[in-house]
Amino acid sequence: MKIATVTAPVATLWSRPDAPRPGVDAAALGPRCDPRSWVAGLDDTGRMYTGVLTQLLHGEQVLIEEVRDGWARVVATEQPAAKLDPRGYPGWLPLDQLSVRETADGGTSAVAALEAARAWRGVPYVWGGLTPYGIDCSGLVHLAFRQLGVTMPRDADDQRAATADVPLGTERPGDLYFFGPGDGTVQHVGFVTTPPSPDSTRHMLHACGDAYLVVEEPLRPTRTATLLSAGRVTP
Repeated sequence: MKIATVTAPVATLWSRPDAPRPGVDAAALGPRCDPRSWVAGLDDTGRMYTGVLTQLLHGEQVLIEEVRDGWARVVATEQPAAKLDPRGYPGWLPLDQLSVRETADGGTSAVAALEAARAWRGVPYVWGGLTPYGIDCSGLVHLAFRQLGVTMPRDADDQRAATADVPLGTERPGDLYFFGPGDGTVQHVGFVTTPPSPDSTRHMLHACGDAYLVVEEPLRPTRTATLLSAGRVTP
């Protein structure tokens, strides 16, 4: 049995894979589903549809019991439903709304967290944001690991304290870069996406307050000037 995490903004739990109604429920499906549009498009009868069981929020964990034709039969362990299953609420979710936890050497792979973060490219930057409608730099790191079942602190300075130091020049994809003004504070964080090149060019994926988006890009000179350290999440 595998553990997975909801990566969609909201995932609707269905009674069976063929329960979604053609056209009517399209906005509730897919990795970037739009629950607001879905609800707005339902009439009174449509909102009473019993093919919908419950909804799971972004970051909720589930147990996967079966996979079939792009769907997963799951148990939502954070929603008790003793009469249905002592472990949680059972039902069906589209696979593309889930991230299966990846493990290596007994722990979560940092490169798997990087791939989870890449799915957020193009999301707007919003200070304090933690949703697909807007996210900040430390929120991106927090959510990428949370999608793999790993709890990382919410803020960048705490994230630095929670990682093992990596000498600059030896960082690898999935590590984290930390930035600050040089007074010991951490003001920005991003994922290392490639090893540094021979000319010390570095690349990272981050929620960028300058571009107002989640982007993957080379470090500009102004960013390199504030680079404090690299860190690694260890098992």
